[in-house]
Amino acid sequence: MIKPVIDIKILGKADAPFGSEAYVENVKIEGIDCSEEVIDDLSLERVFLDSVTLNQAKIGDLKVVDSIFSNCSLAGVDIEQAYFSRLECRGVRLQGIGLSQARMIDTTFLSSKMNDANLRYAKLKNVLFDSYDFSGVDCIGAELTHVVFRNCNLTGANFSQSKLTNVSLGGSEITDIVIDTDAIKEVFVDTGQAIYLSSLFGLKIQD
Repeated sequence: MIKPVIDIKILGKADAPFGSEAYVENVKIEGIDCSEEVIDDLSLERVFLDSVTLNQAKIGDLKVVDSIFSNCSLAGVDIEQAYFSRLECRGVRLQGIGLSQARMIDTTFLSSKMNDANLRYAKLKNVLFDSYDFSGVDCIGAELTHVVFRNCNLTGANFSQSKLTNVSLGGSEITDIVIDTDAIKEVFVDTGQAIYLSSLFGLKIQD
């Protein structure tokens, strides 16, 4: 996985809201609240967002490259089109976020929540979820390639009709997960998860 190409120490500072259309690069943005804003087109490149709030905002087209989000809140944000490349999210609240058909490459999500999010038909490649609440997330029809869920809560997550290639669930809670039998062939699980999935698919284990 390729990390963001960004040097926080040399970034300038910007305190203004994003506006309806914005291309933002090489800056650090701290502590602003843009909740419920309507943003048609937002492009962030080599941007460090710290404690920024965008709850319930509506964004038409969001592109994020070589950036870091830290302690931000994007709960309930509705994004029509999203593209993330080399993005790192640290402690970012994403509950109920709308990311249908999003594209994510080399993206990391660390220690926070994305429960009840919409990732229908999204495409994820080289993505890490570490200690994330992914419960109830809708991944119907999504494509996940080289994706790791490490110590996550996947309770009730729905991967129906999804294409899963080299996906790791080891160490995560998978109670009531929805996953197709064909897709499970490319999924790596630990022993406890294997026993649970066997019962889910009606297999009988005999000593």
